Amino acid sequence: MTTPQAETFTTPTGRLVWGSLYKPRTTDFDGNPLTIKSGPDAGKATQRYEFGLAIAKAPGETHWAYSELGKKIWAVGHAAFPGGQAQRPDFSWKVVDGDSKIPNKKGGIPCEKEGFPGHWVFTFSSTFAPRVYNANGTQQIVEEGAVKIGWFVQVAGSVQGNTGASPGVYLNHAMVALQGYGPEIYQGPDPSQAGFGAGPAPAGMSATPVGGMPTGAPAVPGAPAAPANPPIPGAPAPAATLPPAPNAPPIPGAPAPTAVVPHPTILQPPVAPPAAPAAPAAPPAPPAAPVVPAGPQMTAKAGGQSYAAFIAQGWTEAQMREHGYLI
Repeated sequence: MTTPQAETFTTPTGRLVWGSLYKPRTTDFDGNPLTIKSGPDAGKATQRYEFGLAIAKAPGETHWAYSELGKKIWAVGHAAFPGGQAQRPDFSWKVVDGDSKIPNKKGGIPCEKEGFPGHWVFTFSSTFAPRVYNANGTQQIVEEGAVKIGWFVQVAGSVQGNTGASPGVYLNHAMVALQGYGPEIYQGPDPSQAGFGAGPAPAGMSATPVGGMPTGAPAVPGAPAAPANPPIPGAPAPAATLPPAPNAPPIPGAPAPTAVVPHPTILQPPVAPPAAPAAPAAPPAPPAAPVVPAGPQMTAKAGGQSYAAFIAQGWTEAQMREHGYLI
């Protein structure tokens, strides 16, 4: 074979259908470590960043060699092997017909793979990861994993004859430009086909959590937060939620204010419970909360606070009406 200069190109927009732009492959299809096949470093371990790019078939394209990218690959392959090796059925063109029903070396059938039908699938490979850019190449995307398999890209790369033992061509990638988004393609075993959820439940298993959550235990992802304690019927809301009472101007000649006597109908702060006895015992039932008269009707601005609660904070009826809390 001859070794013509590599032919560079930029692909049409296609969809990433397998592989990775970020994680290299270090073993071959048989699980053996990848090694350099020829040259002064032959036998040394190597790695390959590989991915498949599916480009839609144009009307009338009965073979990939009629496609825009295929024409360049076809020409380089035949120029690199003038002895006719490119006519052999085992010549490695690095292109798959996405509608093919012929299994590959691992038993995968192209037409059954997501994103393959109706496309020519080109295999790109290099020992170096491709540089990734935005749509027009003006900004590099450096975050690892930023471009997902299943998204749409263009590839700037080259095609060259393979000088190794197996006749074929290399499709090398250099740069990838993200053009758009598509459904992400998940690679590896399908969890829905793993048989999860089959078989009878063992004794003691519950479909819902059993018992309370211990203090300090981490929350279960997606579980709703524990509800707050419900308010005691008729009890005033906490003082912190009430607006401060306005300072009324002093009345000329009025006597100094006397000490505030708690309203007889207002609940007083509960007395702290005594220390728990050494031996646990059931606490006595708490006394029923006294009923607080509803009093005059409050407006919506009061936020559900009662008339008595405002009085307990030092408001007068006149001030409540003035500020719109009392009808």
